[in-house]
Amino acid sequence: MPRNFLLFVSLALAWAIVPNSLVPTDLQAQAARMRFENMDTNRDGAISRAEWRGSPRSFEVHDWNGDGRLSGQEVAIGAQRNTNWEDADHLPNRFERNVTWTQAGFNNLDHNRDRRITANEWHFDVETFRRVDRNRDGALDQPEFLGEGRDDLRGDNFDNLDGNNNGRVERNEWYGGADVFNDLDRNRDGVLSRFEVVGGQDTTGDAWDQFANLDYDRNGSIARNEWHWSNVSFNQRDANRDGMLSRREFEASGGAPGAVATAGRSRTVHVNSQYRWTDTGIDVRAGQMVNLDSSGTIQMSDNAQDTATPAGSASGRRAPDAPILNQAAGALIARIGDYGPIFVGNRQSFNAPVSGRLYLGVNDDHLPDNAGEFIVNVTTR
Repeated sequence: MPRNFLLFVSLALAWAIVPNSLVPTDLQAQAARMRFENMDTNRDGAISRAEWRGSPRSFEVHDWNGDGRLSGQEVAIGAQRNTNWEDADHLPNRFERNVTWTQAGFNNLDHNRDRRITANEWHFDVETFRRVDRNRDGALDQPEFLGEGRDDLRGDNFDNLDGNNNGRVERNEWYGGADVFNDLDRNRDGVLSRFEVVGGQDTTGDAWDQFANLDYDRNGSIARNEWHWSNVSFNQRDANRDGMLSRREFEASGGAPGAVATAGRSRTVHVNSQYRWTDTGIDVRAGQMVNLDSSGTIQMSDNAQDTATPAGSASGRRAPDAPILNQAAGALIARIGDYGPIFVGNRQSFNAPVSGRLYLGVNDDHLPDNAGEFIVNVTTR
């Protein structure tokens, strides 16, 4: 028997009896680490609100059990929130997006069973689709969807991450995987622009048809396999018990499961031009009329002439990386839950395209140098 072979066997046997704790494998090294570990300043294996360096909204996104600290699976590398889509309707809390990152969730969205989820099979926000579509081929395969071992912060939207509201996400604001940051940083300038993460949006956002979006086969009704929430919520809407939801049944119930609307609610909201979004404290339902009476003037830079009313910039200029690109800088915009943004401008009303909490903001990219506020009286019917 060759000496080299005997030497190889001897070394292999010697290595096999070394205690596992002494084997410096990549797997063990990863297991020893925790997600967001650089925030865990007291090294107790959990992250408190005081230790969290992101926005308060971002903390809520990652605090899956709502106990006010991040621990266990919440800080496990590669872990995803895996609620049971058959038990949870829409949002277990209003910060979570409507996606269950499990095999069942993948199958539920893959209508044509081709093992890919294309844009027309996706019923949620475009930003999350772009984030998960790592190879940018316009479809999500199963590994991309499950996201195992890839910390892409898919629960956080761009505005959650942009803690200083300057219209971009720097590396110190990104607490996901470095490889994901580099994938998103297409121009390799070391920061993430809104366009790189979210993509450009030119639509006003309030003409979206939620029913048509769910009606994948375009036959004018929503079948159970096109519904992405529980059997209970489907049956509640299926008034004639025919196993299909007509548009009338869908709209009569307020659309997909979501927030309980506050009909007849009126509130005066001060929209600070340095905040990306101001919470109105009002929940709306799909199809509900939202009335707005807006006033005020803001300044969008150190130039005293660079002002805007709710209709937009006095000069008509546009901001190159604003939430809505083809509308005037500084104009009043809205968002409902994670859906939007919706261009409001000086309009006095719009119909809510989806259900959720209503937020208001200004259509500008760099907010820290802004000054002033809009005063908006919001009424829902």
